[in-house]
Amino acid sequence: MVFFRLNSILEVLFNKTPFNMRKIILSQASKDILDALKVQINAATTTFAPFSVNLTNKEKKGGRRMAEGREGYARLVSAIANQNPNSLSRADNPEELVGLLDYYANLAADIQAAYSFLELVEETQLGAAADIMVLVDRYVQNLQIDRRNNAALDLSMAEVDEWNKRFANKTDIVVDLEDDEEDDDEDTGIGDNPNP
Repeated sequence: MVFFRLNSILEVLFNKTPFNMRKIILSQASKDILDALKVQINAATTTFAPFSVNLTNKEKKGGRRMAEGREGYARLVSAIANQNPNSLSRADNPEELVGLLDYYANLAADIQAAYSFLELVEETQLGAAADIMVLVDRYVQNLQIDRRNNAALDLSMAEVDEWNKRFANKTDIVVDLEDDEEDDDEDTGIGDNPNP
């Protein structure tokens, strides 16, 4: 059995090269840079930890929160309360709400900065993954072809075959090049009629 991913099948059927995708990762951050970033992130986490809170599931789901558009409402109430402090209960200080609103805004700015950094790192990792799989698919295709004449390679590639059987995505397609006439439809699903 020879295993090809979907793009390899497209190459066979339509004579298109699946490995001509642009190379995404053109320069790599050194391990020193990545380690330094991790240290800085951990330092920021340690700095903020004393001020962080852990909400219970009940608080997360049932607690009153500022839904979208509610911040303006809260600020309006805050402005009115500050203008009319004598209308509040004696236990309430309108400056408390002012401080919390400012704190909320500052936290939002930190969250946006964290999101921006996370997006940079995540997309770079996704790009690396795409480049990796292009190379893996190309290597597997070449190794599968050469294994016919190399017993040692055939034994090594058996582990790749087993990996594909257990972990391959649904888009992975199995093709038996040695017995095309009998098994092509069964293995690839090509030519199956969903409404016989």
